[in-house]
Amino acid sequence: MRGGPVAVSVVVPAFNAESFLADAVTRLLAQTEPVEIVLVDDGSIDGTPSIARALAEGHESVTFIGLGTNGGVAAARRAGVAAASGRYIWFVDADDDWSTSAVEVMLAAAEAADADVVCAGAEYRGADGSTRPVPHPAAGTTLGGEGAFRALLMGRITGHLWNKLFSARLFPSIDFTAARVHSDQAMVAQLLATAASVVSIDDVVYSYRLRSGSIIRSGTRRAESLETVAAVVRASAEKLGPQVVESEEFAYYTARFSLLSRVKDATSGAYTTAESRQLVRRARSEMSPAVVLSLARARDARRFVLLCAARTSTPVYQLIMRTRGARE
Repeated sequence: MRGGPVAVSVVVPAFNAESFLADAVTRLLAQTEPVEIVLVDDGSIDGTPSIARALAEGHESVTFIGLGTNGGVAAARRAGVAAASGRYIWFVDADDDWSTSAVEVMLAAAEAADADVVCAGAEYRGADGSTRPVPHPAAGTTLGGEGAFRALLMGRITGHLWNKLFSARLFPSIDFTAARVHSDQAMVAQLLATAASVVSIDDVVYSYRLRSGSIIRSGTRRAESLETVAAVVRASAEKLGPQVVESEEFAYYTARFSLLSRVKDATSGAYTTAESRQLVRRARSEMSPAVVLSLARARDARRFVLLCAARTSTPVYQLIMRTRGARE
């Protein structure tokens, strides 16, 4: 960083973000704790590169990296982390919102607990302005890497990057998984599995804007990405040991976050009939009794019914999805 060392580097991947980038940098510069800002243009075809370059030329604390071609958000994050000089890394999306004190409160929590990861409060914000909280452990909760990873498997810690502060020392040991969707979940899984200490705070630092046109909500083909991310999560579990791979938490993750997502994708209408049937058959081959029953044991009745239907009858599964508005 040209302006001198800071504790936190903020990595901002940007693709066709010309409408948001300048405002995002202005708000990051207004943080109550000084930050290094690393802007990574992921091969944009609009004015993003020129805007990012101008911002870097105008502010000592801003660095610009242009990738030239669109390699995906994981590649952009890898480039941003490689260029960052802070002891901690925070990832944000230019079109979201965050509190002015976000870095200050997360850094204070990290330093007070000597933590590798801080999980902060956050919210989802709909287009109508409505909000709902992002799940995270109660304030003051401190977990080891295995405990935090198990919490991720159960959904008590989410796979989002933007409400977490990470020690830079964790990143050399992870793979920046190239997946069209949920690449952030793959990163979080690896980072938590590597961490020695994870602390939680209640301060709401981030508002994620739900956008109807986003990849995750648009019904595009996601099969390859979903299987890739599941493989990364399994590899992270194996790194921690057989007690995690064989745990109830891992079975629950497989049922809720992997298999139900894959069946929903397979029946989304994005595939030919033959492709859809093949994807469903592949998912069914992994629906062992232990995996299915993990939902019942977790008292997740709605998803238990869904997975039972997906395992036995695709038409019944689709009927439930239509009539109950169920989500994976």
